[in-house]
Amino acid sequence: MRITVTVDDPTDDFRDRLLALLEEHAAHVDVDATWTVERAVRYYRTLPARAGHIVQLAAGRGGFVGDDELRTDGGSLRGHSGALKRVLERGIREGWWPAGMRPPIQAQGPGFGKVKGYSMPADLVDVFSAAVDQCGERK
Repeated sequence: MRITVTVDDPTDDFRDRLLALLEEHAAHVDVDATWTVERAVRYYRTLPARAGHIVQLAAGRGGFVGDDELRTDGGSLRGHSGALKRVLERGIREGWWPAGMRPPIQAQGPGFGKVKGYSMPADLVDVFSAAVDQCGERK
């Protein structure tokens, strides 16, 4: 048997009780941690402008945007990875998606704060491209 439950804008009490029930029966529950266009739209809309621009460019360029394309003003890319992660975590807290969602985009680089670009898994490019199309471009 397969049961799919979607609850739009649940109260905090209802969400907490439902999550507690699911946790109690976790051995028998499969959580859908797949990025859908609807989830990608929510993620994209919630991002700050510059972080959203990174997602837009990566989705539009087949899954990778280099640092040279992002540093057009000579500015730093510091802090954008944090925004990408915070929105993912906020979505879990708000019940927009379940825990276990993989990050849709990640900083690439040698480490120590040096970012050479941002990469999106190939299987998410179409999903996030559709989300960007629904929301419109960010600059």
